[in-house]
Amino acid sequence: MTYAARKHGIPADDKWFNNIFVRRGLEGVKPAQGYVSDYNVFLEGAKKSSFGDEHSLVDSVAAGFSRQDSPLGVSLRVHVNEAAIGVKGPWVDDALVGVLRTVGQTIEDAQGQPIRVDTDLLGQQRTTPVVGPLANLAPGENTLHWSAREP
Repeated sequence: MTYAARKHGIPADDKWFNNIFVRRGLEGVKPAQGYVSDYNVFLEGAKKSSFGDEHSLVDSVAAGFSRQDSPLGVSLRVHVNEAAIGVKGPWVDDALVGVLRTVGQTIEDAQGQPIRVDTDLLGQQRTTPVVGPLANLAPGENTLHWSAREP
């Protein structure tokens, strides 16, 4: 297994909001100071955390998750149903995240200004908070094509 980074020291302030988990969720994460999780969707056997997820959804729908790698990118596919679309969480912003004790900051841009997660992974504007990486998540199969090439 390859890791981009490892967190050392005392666990604190990890937050999971508006995510889609497939097959494996937060069931193995032990509670720690500042850990918060809610408004997530857990598909195909993935389970909620033991420390939150009051408004999250567990759905046994066959997510049909697949990943296809290419030399310059990846395509991801996942199937969701109406129930997943119905999970309406809050905006992920500085007010929701708060100040993280380990760094003394909230979520910010390069100039230190608080941000709101209002665009998806492809740069499309979100008009409302939705679960997952796509602003236009819809019932049925959803595909995300990401490429390292400039458009």
